[in-house]
Amino acid sequence: MPINISYLLESRTACEREDTADPLRSWQGAFYLPQGLIYLDGNSLGPMPKKALEQLEQAIRKEWAEDLITSWNKAGWWELPETLGELIAPVVGAASGQVIVSDSTSLNLFKTVHAALTLRPERTVMISEADSFPTDLYILEGVTSTHQNIQRRLLGKDGNSLEELIDNQVAVVVFSHVNYRTGEILHIEELVQKTHDAGALFVLDTCHSAGVLPVELDQWGVDFAVGCTYKYLNGGPGSPAFIYVAKRHQ
Repeated sequence: MPINISYLLESRTACEREDTADPLRSWQGAFYLPQGLIYLDGNSLGPMPKKALEQLEQAIRKEWAEDLITSWNKAGWWELPETLGELIAPVVGAASGQVIVSDSTSLNLFKTVHAALTLRPERTVMISEADSFPTDLYILEGVTSTHQNIQRRLLGKDGNSLEELIDNQVAVVVFSHVNYRTGEILHIEELVQKTHDAGALFVLDTCHSAGVLPVELDQWGVDFAVGCTYKYLNGGPGSPAFIYVAKRHQ
């Protein structure tokens, strides 16, 4: 069941009133944005935080240029995947020790789905959405080549609801929290419960929700999740992705 949070602002005055009352308004000054620009493309690339310049200067001029290889320990480079994961964990509703920053969303999706199939070796079906982000579909197609006899069922093509598609042959369900084209928000907790009732595992793509919508991975019972940091987490172009693995699977 999708969650509808849309509403219509019918005039410029109404828009300006809402903008003035926005509790996040004060944060606008924390980012570099050209004067007069209304930027609504954070789903593609988040704006640059002003603090990023200071941090880049520190990393390049001090940690790299001066301290060289010693920065693996002195600057904590070695632990950065875990350090950054701990910072992201509260944003996605995860307790400590379940999130790390690494690789790309595509690689992390491959790893999580591969792990889920390995945890359900007697099952031969994965479910995903027909209108998932195209890269997700390519990755899931690639995963099938690493596991014999794995079949894919697509929501929106092979059936119109999870109930129609799921049975005791399904190993893993892979959904996106937000549809990248329509903005539809899925009720994840309900979908996870139906998935677990069938004995399958649930993988969630949070690329279009982490940092802009409430995400509660632990509360929802999600098994694995992936997400990127260059959209609403404002990590910049090329910033690495993150991966969540529930404690029970570690």
